[in-house]
Amino acid sequence: MRINDFIEIQRESFSNFLEKGFIKELSLRNPISNPTKDLELIFYPDYYQLNPPEWLAKESILQAKTYACRLYVPAQLFNKKTKQVTIQWVLLGNLPLMTKRGHFIINGSPRIIVNQMIRSPGIYYQEVINKNKKKTYYADLISYRGAWLRFELDKKKLIWVRMKKTPKISILVFLQSIGFSKEKIFQSIQYSDYLKNSFLKDNHPNKLENSLITLYSETYPKKEKSLLTSEFGQKLLFRKFMNPRTYDLGTLGRIKLNKKLGLSIPLDKKTLTSQDLLNAIDYLIKLDYGIGELDDIDNLKNRRIRASGEIIQNQISIGLIRLEKLIREKLKKPRKTITIRNLITTKPINGALREFFGSSQLSQFMDQTNPLAEITHKRRLSSLGPGGVSRETAGMAVRGIHPTHYGRICPIETPEGQNAGLVNSITSYAKLNKNGFIETPLYKVYKGQVQKELPILLFSAEQEEEVFVAPSDLKISKLLFLPKKIIPTRFGKDFKRVKREQIDFVAISPIQMISIATSLIPFLEHDDANRALMGSNMQRQAVPLMSAERPIVGTGLEIRVSSDSGHSLQSKVSGYISQVSGEKITILYLTNSTEQELGSKNLKKKKGNSKMELNLSLTKIKNLSSYKIILKNSTVNFSSQKFLTKITHKKNYFKKSLKNFTSIRPFQESIKNLLFQKEEIQNYLLIKKSNILSSSTHEVRAELRSSSSKMNNHKQVRSTNTSFNVVKQSITKPIIKNKNLQTPLSFEIKNYKLAKLEYILQNYQRSNQETCITNRPLVKEGDWVQKGDLLADGSASVGGELALGKNILIAYMPWEGYNFEDAILINERLVLEDVYTSVHIERYEIEIRDTKYGIEQITNQIPEIEPSEILHLDINGIAKIGSWVKEGDILIGKVTPINKKPLSPHEKLLYDIVGKEIPTTRDSSLRVPKGVKGRIIDLQILETQNLPPETFFDGPGRVHIYIAEKRRIQVGDKVAGRHGNKGIVSKILPRQDMPYLPDGTPVDMVLNPLGVPSRMNVGQVFECLLGLAGISLNQQYKILPFDETFGPEASRSTVYSELYKSRLKTKQDWLFNPNAPGKIRLLDGRLGKCFDQQITVGQAYILKLVHLVDEKIHARSTGPYSLVTQQPLRGRSKHGGQRLGEMEVWALEGFGAAYILQELLTIKSDDMKGRHQVMDSILKNKPISLGTPESFKVLIRELQSLCLDVRVYGIDSAGKRKQIDVMKLN
Repeated sequence: MRINDFIEIQRESFSNFLEKGFIKELSLRNPISNPTKDLELIFYPDYYQLNPPEWLAKESILQAKTYACRLYVPAQLFNKKTKQVTIQWVLLGNLPLMTKRGHFIINGSPRIIVNQMIRSPGIYYQEVINKNKKKTYYADLISYRGAWLRFELDKKKLIWVRMKKTPKISILVFLQSIGFSKEKIFQSIQYSDYLKNSFLKDNHPNKLENSLITLYSETYPKKEKSLLTSEFGQKLLFRKFMNPRTYDLGTLGRIKLNKKLGLSIPLDKKTLTSQDLLNAIDYLIKLDYGIGELDDIDNLKNRRIRASGEIIQNQISIGLIRLEKLIREKLKKPRKTITIRNLITTKPINGALREFFGSSQLSQFMDQTNPLAEITHKRRLSSLGPGGVSRETAGMAVRGIHPTHYGRICPIETPEGQNAGLVNSITSYAKLNKNGFIETPLYKVYKGQVQKELPILLFSAEQEEEVFVAPSDLKISKLLFLPKKIIPTRFGKDFKRVKREQIDFVAISPIQMISIATSLIPFLEHDDANRALMGSNMQRQAVPLMSAERPIVGTGLEIRVSSDSGHSLQSKVSGYISQVSGEKITILYLTNSTEQELGSKNLKKKKGNSKMELNLSLTKIKNLSSYKIILKNSTVNFSSQKFLTKITHKKNYFKKSLKNFTSIRPFQESIKNLLFQKEEIQNYLLIKKSNILSSSTHEVRAELRSSSSKMNNHKQVRSTNTSFNVVKQSITKPIIKNKNLQTPLSFEIKNYKLAKLEYILQNYQRSNQETCITNRPLVKEGDWVQKGDLLADGSASVGGELALGKNILIAYMPWEGYNFEDAILINERLVLEDVYTSVHIERYEIEIRDTKYGIEQITNQIPEIEPSEILHLDINGIAKIGSWVKEGDILIGKVTPINKKPLSPHEKLLYDIVGKEIPTTRDSSLRVPKGVKGRIIDLQILETQNLPPETFFDGPGRVHIYIAEKRRIQVGDKVAGRHGNKGIVSKILPRQDMPYLPDGTPVDMVLNPLGVPSRMNVGQVFECLLGLAGISLNQQYKILPFDETFGPEASRSTVYSELYKSRLKTKQDWLFNPNAPGKIRLLDGRLGKCFDQQITVGQAYILKLVHLVDEKIHARSTGPYSLVTQQPLRGRSKHGGQRLGEMEVWALEGFGAAYILQELLTIKSDDMKGRHQVMDSILKNKPISLGTPESFKVLIRELQSLCLDVRVYGIDSAGKRKQIDVMKLN
């Protein structure tokens, strides 16, 4: 089965929202009328329209705008008094649009809406076992929209009902409030004795009115009971459970409720009915008698996915409720003229969407480190967020792996830390159904035979409960029969071993149960799950390198990740490449007059005895083609007018623009064509760009050769001339009479159109994580491409395959302690040859402000700056594109007005003598930060939002400047393999000192062998050995995980056989030694001697991760302090310091380093007076005075705020007790 589009889950959901969701939400709020019902506002949601976005997706990022379209709806205002009707298109708000890659662009930043996993609407029964091992039961009634309701059966056998955040109410009072009499309640419930305990001890209401008052007073205990009427209770019940606008079970909730409680209420009844409540309580009582089943909330049949479209729909709903409230208030006010435009404002919907995209847990900054990170982020499932669980209260049951996760949720890929098990990834083959449940595909099995010819069936967790499902890694015979042995299968929540005849279904692929990132790990079955988890997560952190390289050992899924992420370009049409540059690729393709692409549906097939039908691509003629057939002793002039009229009857008239041409008759049925005599028409196509005649005309020649021919010595040459600005041309076809052949194809289209399709390439774009997004063209001018062919690679793909790292030669051995504790020793070749060099693009911005002395200005007139320092600035004071800048250089010149200070007479005289003006501005330019050097590749001048629109100022208001920086691998960088084997570069060794192979090749990286046995990730050893064979044999391998299908220990036998092949091919005996397979005698580069033991050496695929030392290294001498504690701030971004915590204090105490400790806690931290005087004391050789730390003063103040007056006393010279003011201690 072909794997679904990886981003389909996002696109389909948003498409569903646009087609149905928005219309449904607006229909719920329709019509809106005033209290007297004489004014009515009606929307027509079916006819809503979206205007195209003001900015393209790429422009939105550069201009820091939101990629959104305007949402218009027709509205009608009907005045029943005057019988006046006005209809108008109204703007409801700006709706952010999803890009074709499945994300949104908000204020210039790509953002993702994460899919949320929540409890499905319905009723769920669960038990609680207390300390005394007594069981109590409760039922949660969950709605799609509206209040939740809980029925509790406590240890005293009393039944209570509780709404969210309200006190519990007796079940009898609740049922009586709905309108049941006591008799009806006791008759309807089977074990009604339970209910006798639920009478209120004092003043149990007998009448309906009293029940409603009691219900309201119990729900809102602060209200005065004497002022309440039954109407209050009635409105409460209607608002909470009976009003379809505020309470909605949803179709799914109604189905689940009917199924669980054995009801047959119509599906369109989506509010609570009295029968629902009675049956729910009856089921709860029966549970205490051991009748009925408890529900497992972690079962995927009880959890559904809320995708992006549904989440936005909920936000639109919030916005519409606010809008409705505003409209009702405006309709109440008496006005002579009310217009639709006055009633409707865009603020409510825009505000609801802005709040959601800006601050919701489910709207996240897109992870754009590489294409895999992007796809995984779009396929992420989160149990957090509104309506979900919180990470503080989530227990192990919610986080654990459930049997229903098989084929739906990946058991491996989840974050480490607080979110483990709460944030998951959907598996490779899983799909969402219309109700939001995850489905997995299975093959039908009939009497032990897998029915691969039948359609594949999709199963939800509920449908899968009653069938036997076998795993996919079984050896299936040629006739598709399962093995005769006892087969392990799943049935419900259990694992059983059964005969093949009992099996109903079988999984379709070994990678069906794991996510995309995990299925990119070769030999996954040999890795421990914890390490596979790290491998999956670290692949997402790999930085795209300058020269990418595809892995020698892959799994076959790399090409799908690259194509579905949208980072590599694929052709949408079949056609000729007319132009290729670093900025765009242009394709010319034929369409017919109705703008449709010419395809096989337009061709009429004729009978013929040809061995091979004409290839479809040859029929899509774009331009002027000529064929020459040279017979052995004769030449035919095919260009003569006589030949054209006699044989082909075909003329083509081209217009100047070369956009349309008309065909009189493409072929006549009597024509016999040489082309169809060929057994093999096209062996290979050689395309050469011959010459460029002018800027508007060029010629491309293509030669067709054939390996076998049934004719005499005929030579066939095909030349293709692509010509522009043609006034009149004709196409000629070669004809040789042959009565036995008929033309197999005939064109029936009369009008053709040549269309142009342009693909704009991404050229050094900045990603959210400051990695580089770029496209590299793979086609040449004059190439023919089919629909779906690759046009350009992305920054992390090669030939359309995902390429995140490099294949490098590694050895597992200790080396002078430099690879202790996962440290890694690398060869300087990796630095000098830019093997692990990546390009990072950083954005710096500056914006002018209005100060109290005037408006700041971006300019190149900067005071007290040498002219040489501003040579690279333009007239506006902005660095020019292409400039090389380093630390401290000015990027954007900016001056801030300052207060003119009054000068003394001698200062004025000095300024006059020097000829210098009195400064009115100070330099506040944007400079290149520490440790950064690179080239300016782009700048954007934007509108400022700090100043009012009517403010006049000189120069730009807001500028973004982009610097591209090369980062080579260095000590401190983090590198990792795909199996969770990670480490930090500890030393870069000269290549001559590295251990080397018997043929003299030095090793690129030395890893610690102790990192394999205890971590149990042996897959890395298989990978590096197969990689070594691949390098020798010049071969790539695609190995799907779980290969035991092909026999026991298939991985080992494959690796050894390939190594043996490479030994035979290269004649290098050391490649495979049967006594120590996979191990090689290495030589020490420093001494030239062999190491004592044989060493595992191979080609591993190693990634450079985004945790670069350049972004982590940090030093501080002085810097900002916290306002309250006066201690240094924390973190690199704030230029903070490292915290000396209590454990560090204990360590110093343990050494008895009293004075060091005192310094650290006072003048080096928060003794404000002491830290200012310390420099002076050192310079003047005075003793350093140590005062009171500010944090101690804060402690005293906090104790005082708790009404604890802490005082410190000392004994004075007279021997009396005297209070010491700790706030003034030095």
